[in-house]
Amino acid sequence: MSSLASPPAIKVSGLTKTFTLPHERRDTLREWVASGFRRISYDRFDALRDVSFEVARGTCFGIVGSNGSGKSTLLKILAGIFPPNSGTVEVQGSISPFLELGVGFNPDLSARDNVYLNGAVLGLRTREIDALFDEIIAFAELERFVDQKLKNFSSGMQLRLAFSVAIKARADVYLMDEVLAVGDMGFQQKCFDVFRQFRKEGKTIVLVSHDLASVRQFCEQALYLRQGEVMALGPTAQVLDKYVYEDRPADTGRPVPAAKPATVPTPLRIIAARVLDKAARPQQQVMSGDAMTIEVEFAANPDVLTDAVFEVVLSTDLGMTLFVANTDTLEVRPPKLVHGTLRLAFPSLAIGAGHVSVSAAARNRKGRPLDYRAALIEFEVLPDAAASGLVRMPVTAEFVASTAR
Repeated sequence: MSSLASPPAIKVSGLTKTFTLPHERRDTLREWVASGFRRISYDRFDALRDVSFEVARGTCFGIVGSNGSGKSTLLKILAGIFPPNSGTVEVQGSISPFLELGVGFNPDLSARDNVYLNGAVLGLRTREIDALFDEIIAFAELERFVDQKLKNFSSGMQLRLAFSVAIKARADVYLMDEVLAVGDMGFQQKCFDVFRQFRKEGKTIVLVSHDLASVRQFCEQALYLRQGEVMALGPTAQVLDKYVYEDRPADTGRPVPAAKPATVPTPLRIIAARVLDKAARPQQQVMSGDAMTIEVEFAANPDVLTDAVFEVVLSTDLGMTLFVANTDTLEVRPPKLVHGTLRLAFPSLAIGAGHVSVSAAARNRKGRPLDYRAALIEFEVLPDAAASGLVRMPVTAEFVASTAR
């Protein structure tokens, strides 16, 4: 476990990395002659700008951000593959990087040969690989294919093999870039088990992933990068909140089709719906377990509302009904309004993950329909660490002794 008195496993200070991007490519003499030997012009691209953070020993540190935010560049600098333009990087102990699928592999060699090749790249001696070989192949579940050429493997098989070698390098710091992106559910669970074991052994893990549920579950601290700059650094829950909610533009979801003009006045018309996050801003993505609000806007003849009942239905993208809210059941009556909004507040969203559509309907107390709008808006529920499956339900568990038979 980490100690407050011990130095951090990783310390990054003022890190900046800049790339130059040529406006054109000239590979032959003919191309240079045709250009008149004029200089090639370049654009400057700042992949990282003044990035600073520390990772405590024996912890799992997450890095999140959209594509192109500098996450992979940062890991490559930590691994010593890229030099920084400025700033310092201090890593205490040995490193095992798992940065890109297939790095260090030769597709024309067998899985067996690639284990030895990749193991040597990671600093393992031949006798060490000999001792670990059967474990590596068994973890990757490739016993039947050990002498097949790697170019005949699927991307998932290659990932399992690369990950199996990387975790056997017995390093102090493990750098993991989207390790769960290709593996199936069974392999992902094996990865989780490895992460748990590493934490027990006091290893340090830096995990880059778009799987926010995994980051939330395993990482004590996290870093949020946007366009190469640090947007948030600290406890994982706070960083993910900023990434999911605060720094994404408000999104009102899928546009509502325009209502057709009525030839006669309608007593009630449902106009639109909005999904609000826990900060009361329109969003198209909400984290499972977070507070959420749904608003349904309507226009009506005020006299109709005294006898109106509203229903709001949440459904999966396959049409399965998840939840129905009925204003009669909830014992709320609409006041007399020409324009109004029905607001449903969910203190904790009990949907595990997936895409959800919101439909709304209104009828009078005798059951006569007033209006119905299917799929007014759609939003996505992002899983958190506790969410596994379609719904979240409060549950307790215990073990009790059984009477011997």
